[in-house]
Amino acid sequence: MNFGTVTHAVGHHFTFEKTLETIKEIGFESILLLTSKRVDTVDAERVRTSKDADIVHEDGTSRSAFPNVLESDPEHVMKAVMNAGLEIASLHFSGSIDVGSDDGLEPTIAALKEYGAYAVALGCKIMTHPVPSCGRSRAPTEEKAVEIGRLATCMNATAEAYVDEGLRVAVDIHHNSWVEGLDDCRLLLDSMPCANAGVLLNIGHMTSAQGYGWLLVDEYPDRIPVVGWKDHSLAMDRPRPMWSIELGTGQSPFEMYIRAFKAHPAERVHLVNCENVPDEDRVEVLKRSHLYLQDLWDRV
Repeated sequence: MNFGTVTHAVGHHFTFEKTLETIKEIGFESILLLTSKRVDTVDAERVRTSKDADIVHEDGTSRSAFPNVLESDPEHVMKAVMNAGLEIASLHFSGSIDVGSDDGLEPTIAALKEYGAYAVALGCKIMTHPVPSCGRSRAPTEEKAVEIGRLATCMNATAEAYVDEGLRVAVDIHHNSWVEGLDDCRLLLDSMPCANAGVLLNIGHMTSAQGYGWLLVDEYPDRIPVVGWKDHSLAMDRPRPMWSIELGTGQSPFEMYIRAFKAHPAERVHLVNCENVPDEDRVEVLKRSHLYLQDLWDRV
């Protein structure tokens, strides 16, 4: 099994080229590329200014760990990743997902399609994106049905727009979000006719939600293009309700997921991540996590 990682897994403090170099040195083969873009800010004097993430330049450099790819030449981005010995497995959307009202649908679809076009230009077959918070964990699905339906509309429209290019669109299920647990995912998937629309099965967040996420692999084996291998702690004394730590040291039942994936083989991207780790420890923690997961996969 070849495992990749998310570019922020090695920290937020490197340049783009150093981020890629570090990921390759750890032993990963591919990345989920996190990005940024121009954002408007208001300074202390209430003057609106622009804060820019750096683009990827012709020589493959960028000051930003998460570069502004939409204003970068796709060739420059592809060459930077290729010269690091990596592959872009997925492009992660940077922008606003608004499912709070019907008014948010059109701008959300337009923003997702813009990133979808760029993913296609990169030759990337998967675009992932976040889901907004609903403000609490394990909220009943029926209380979120309208918002989940709006998200399904946005995702389905985007996936259908690029179905001929084979682009798959996957939402990163998340603690406290509109799509968090099993029934949330089931409703979302059942509401999207396009088979290229699916979920990023974030194992750590499913652990925090106390959901049997491996059941989704049995029920929707072809709708899970990306798997996020994170281990979350459920210890009573954990610093925050969502606490992502070194793989094999938390409560995520990885064996259950591995059995399900082996029972339902499909083309998927597998990403290792450990978020709540000090920057100075990240590389060693990721190395151990990578080795742990590879060994467990081979043994189960």
